Amino acid sequence: MEEDELKDIILRIKNKDKDAFQKLFDLYYDKILKYVFRRTLDVEYSKDITSNVFLKVLDNIDNFRWKNFNAWIFKIATNETNQYFRKQNRYKLIIDDPEIYFNLSDNNKASIEIEKKVDNDKYLLILNKAIKQLKPIYQDILHLRYFEELPYNEISIILRKNESTIRVYAKRAIEELEIVLKNDAVNFINYGN
Repeated sequence: MEEDELKDIILRIKNKDKDAFQKLFDLYYDKILKYVFRRTLDVEYSKDITSNVFLKVLDNIDNFRWKNFNAWIFKIATNETNQYFRKQNRYKLIIDDPEIYFNLSDNNKASIEIEKKVDNDKYLLILNKAIKQLKPIYQDILHLRYFEELPYNEISIILRKNESTIRVYAKRAIEELEIVLKNDAVNFINYGN
């Protein structure tokens, strides 16, 4: 979507245009749901958090000054996801059962895609378990950079850190993730046997 078109949608939302909000919701719902799911690995919580993200967007759209909407909405999603972990004391999510069953009751595109991803890529569970062992800032950076494929400048806006700091943290996060994965290599070798 062109930046001017997105600006127009946001202006219309500020003027209480419900159709414009629906259009924005349709554009970003799948992206945000997938991002949150990759962090929580729980479909129901992901849907709840994603709903909260859009409520925050709606509540705060009047205060939004055009810079980078993509970074702004992902910042809200990151904050809401981190808030979920703080409330649940779940920064160290333990996944013991690699055959976790996800019950997806609705037919939206993101949910179907998530279900396929879990079925087709069982190593996602192991990777997420390894990522959960890292510092929260490293978790955020890995998810935003490598799963959501956001550029460093947007991640720096989302996390309110200097871009060069984000690059250094990304490098450290990868190094620490490699150590965790090497330590857990037995899990990879024995996975599914």
